[in-house]
Amino acid sequence: MAIPTIHVGCKVFGRSRLQALIECGGLDPVACVDVDVEGARESVRSLGGSAAEMLAGRVYPTITEALRRHSAEVCLIYASTQAHAALVVESLGLGLHTLCVKPIAVTQDEMRRVAAAHAERPGLLLVQGQNKRWNPAAAKMREWLREPHGIGEMLGGECRFWVRLDLRTEGRFDALTEGLFFHAAASHQLDQLVAAKGLPDYVTAKTHLDGDEEIGQIGVMGTAGGQALMEYANGAVFCYTGTRAGHLNEPFAGWSGHWEIHGKRGDVRRDAGRLRLYRKGRCVENLSLQDIHTDMVADEVIQLDAFARAIGTGEGRDWLHNSTLATWVLMEACNESARTGARVDVKAMHADLLEG
Repeated sequence: MAIPTIHVGCKVFGRSRLQALIECGGLDPVACVDVDVEGARESVRSLGGSAAEMLAGRVYPTITEALRRHSAEVCLIYASTQAHAALVVESLGLGLHTLCVKPIAVTQDEMRRVAAAHAERPGLLLVQGQNKRWNPAAAKMREWLREPHGIGEMLGGECRFWVRLDLRTEGRFDALTEGLFFHAAASHQLDQLVAAKGLPDYVTAKTHLDGDEEIGQIGVMGTAGGQALMEYANGAVFCYTGTRAGHLNEPFAGWSGHWEIHGKRGDVRRDAGRLRLYRKGRCVENLSLQDIHTDMVADEVIQLDAFARAIGTGEGRDWLHNSTLATWVLMEACNESARTGARVDVKAMHADLLEG
C-alpha cells in the first residue's frame, strides 16, 4: 500500500516534482504545503487530472497544519533552498520520514540542527534528494564501480562537469550565496561518486571567482565553478573539475559529467549516456543508456519509489540515508577547503557534523 505523503513546494521546480509524486507507485500524496497558498493551488491544478484537482484543495501554509488535517507518514521538501533546513527540522519533529532535495542545509550550523533533530527521532528515514543518481546510465556506472564484475578496487579517476546554467532565472539564491556551486551544481557528480565509493579521507578544493553577467555570475565565492582533489584511504586520488560557464547547446549534456575511472580489474569511461568498460586493452561492454530524462520527472519517480521501498521493506535504507548525507559532508568539505585554502579531513568533518 502506498505511504501517505505531504509535498512541500508547489511552484516551478516543486511543481514538476509533485507530478513525479503523483506518478510514483510507492507514495500517496495527501496534502501540499506552500507559503503562497493561492499561487500553489493554481500551480497544482495546472498539472491536470483528478489527483491534482484533489490536491489543489489541500494546500496549507505549514507542514504542521497539513498534518493536523491529514494523516501522513512521509514529507517531501522541494521548497526554496534557504528554507530547507528549517523545514526538515519541522518535518522530523512531527515524526515524518523526510526526503529534502539537495542541499538539505546551506551551512554547517544548519546541518548540526538537522542532525540533532534526526538524533531525537533515529527511527525516521532522512534522505537528501539527489535524483541524478537514479537514471539508468548513472545506475550502471555505480554498478561497475561497486560490484565484483566491475572494475574492482578504484585506483584513481576524474570527472569533468560542463554546463551553462542561467542563475538569474533558475537559481538566484545560487548566484548570491557563497559556496553554492559545490552545494548545487557539483553535488550531482559528488553524489554519484559517494554513492558508489563512499567518502574520501581528504579533499583539497578551489573555486572560481568568475563574473559572467550573461548567466548571472556576479563574482561571489564558490558560485561559478571549482576543482577538487579527493584522496581515498587506499591512496587512490579522484580529480573533479566543473564550471557553470559551459558553452553547450544541448540542455542536459553537461549535467552528467564526463568520467574516467581506473580500477585493478578494469576501467570505465562515461560520457552522458554512453558507458564503456575496458579490460586488458579491450572494450568488453559498450552501452548507450538513458541519461537524464528531459524533464527529470522520470528520474524523480525512480528515486521516490526507492525511498518508499526503504521505508516499507528496509531495502537500501542505510545506504540511502548514509550516502546522501555523506554527500552533503563532501559538498561542504569542498567549500571549507576553498574558503580556508587548507586540505580538509572529510571523515573528521562527518563525525563532527553528523555523529555529535
